[in-house]
Amino acid sequence: MKNKNPKDDSLSSSESLNIKDSIHNSAISHYVEQTHSLSTFYIIAAILQIFLGLAVITISVLGLIQPHLLSISLIMVASVTTMIGFYLLYITAVKRKNRNSLLRNAMRRIMQHKN
Repeated sequence: MKNKNPKDDSLSSSESLNIKDSIHNSAISHYVEQTHSLSTFYIIAAILQIFLGLAVITISVLGLIQPHLLSISLIMVASVTTMIGFYLLYITAVKRKNRNSLLRNAMRRIMQHKN
């Protein structure tokens, strides 16, 4: 009887290629796979927040909202919302582009486990 080592259970090159092809079958799935899912949600939320804020500002400036007090208050709220959306997009983009974050996180984990 031959003892089977569990470490020898590896995929053949053709099987691993098929798995890889099924994961990265489109450009969108490849982009989402490379980025962290949480930062992708932040980017989508920031873009939607910017778009909706600018839409409310445009509707109010065009005069489609008749009470001027309501129109002015919506412009103020939409302006703040749009600025927060731009800030969220900026913070997320800078966080993704930071190459030292992996090293910094590893050093932080080492220091926490030492204590």
